[in-house]
Amino acid sequence: MARDSDDSVVWVSASELLFGQQPLTLPVDDLKLTDTINLHATEVLETVPVIPLLYEVDVYRSILDRLRGIEDLPGSVIPLAYDWRKDLMDAVRSLDALILQLQAQGTKKISVVAHSLGGLILSYYLRYGNQDPNTAIETWEGAQRVSSAVMIGVPFQGVMNSFRNMNYGVTAKLNTSLLTAEAYSSFPSSYFTLPILKGDRLLTTDLNRLPHMIRVSSNWKAYGWGLLNHQKNLPPTVIEHRAEYMTHWLDRSRRFLELLNVPKSGSSPSSPPLLYMYGQGFRTLDHGVLIEKDTEDCLCLYFDNDKQAQVIPSIDPDRLYEDGDETVTVRSAALPDAFRGVFHTTMSAYHVSHTELVKNDEILEALTSFLRAPL
Repeated sequence: MARDSDDSVVWVSASELLFGQQPLTLPVDDLKLTDTINLHATEVLETVPVIPLLYEVDVYRSILDRLRGIEDLPGSVIPLAYDWRKDLMDAVRSLDALILQLQAQGTKKISVVAHSLGGLILSYYLRYGNQDPNTAIETWEGAQRVSSAVMIGVPFQGVMNSFRNMNYGVTAKLNTSLLTAEAYSSFPSSYFTLPILKGDRLLTTDLNRLPHMIRVSSNWKAYGWGLLNHQKNLPPTVIEHRAEYMTHWLDRSRRFLELLNVPKSGSSPSSPPLLYMYGQGFRTLDHGVLIEKDTEDCLCLYFDNDKQAQVIPSIDPDRLYEDGDETVTVRSAALPDAFRGVFHTTMSAYHVSHTELVKNDEILEALTSFLRAPL
């Protein structure tokens, strides 16, 4: 991700991770967000150089190098770069356009590999093509256009980390500026990774479940979540516009995820092979605790931070976790039944964390073996 103004890299370079002061906040009319920035996607992030020529952090280089090294397969590896902050349907349409372009050029076999958020994009495309979620009907159009598909560590039911980050922000290495709560809440993509309605796992201080809290937009206004944090400092018109913005993306993302998880309505004309791999064996945040609102500025949300021990010391922190890959729980990573019923599916779980899923040798070997297999 680079600045529109001068093409300098913002997401992500070592200097930005360590010393950058520019949040990634999207510029949105009428919301009066601070320190916004216009960015464009440049290329898929392969590495982050920490000490130039001496040390760098692998992001997607391992998996891309492995794919490029499959000598007995013809063709090219074409990474699809997209602005991961925006509406996932933008990326769905970009994927559709790329595949149509390749087919127009005479490409006969197309395999698509996707990790994490990319898996949400690919799975929607396979089932609904580029139809808008508001009017989409099941066609399996994308499934008819690919020869095979690979998905890795996909949050089909959302992640509690997103809800936490939209309220408290996230530290990227030593940098607390890149992904502030306001920045995170300005991203449409954040809403697509919130827990789905039935996976909405907020608890009371007595550890009783509070169903249907996160996906209900009125709760965001009542509790001052997301873009309405510190709303007393905002003009009424801005509060209204921010509430409308969040309601729009809560509704749109809910529909998107519902479409992925609903039972299939019919058969598909095509049933290509699908390899699905996910991580397990790690503590993964799955719950948050909501306490009674005691002040106007109180978010009243506690996750895995220090304040939790001070405010609700009786709760065992382990109670907030489930098995997963440190980001996506095993429950959320479960491949929806509709995909199992359409594709010739191979599924495997690995004791690997979310970021390591695209670097682990065993997983990369399974990936290359799958792609080498005759179709």
